[in-house]
Amino acid sequence: MIWFVVLTTIMNTGEVYADVRFPNELAYNNEAMCNEAGKAIIELKQSEIGTNAGKVYYICQSVTIETLEKAVTKKTSL
Repeated sequence: MIWFVVLTTIMNTGEVYADVRFPNELAYNNEAMCNEAGKAIIELKQSEIGTNAGKVYYICQSVTIETLEKAVTKKTSL
């Protein structure tokens, strides 16, 4: 499994931004560390945009290596 943080920023203007963050080290690739990182990232992002400009959310998701390989492997036909 590979865990990643999906960040969503919804601005009061109606603009929506999304960002995906992956762990840099295998030791941090678990659900608990993903949630810790998500909380820290949204606090930082929220302070950058301000509380009156919008709201930042996160969710942790996982994907199997097999599924990831299917998604990024180019299929060729003969």
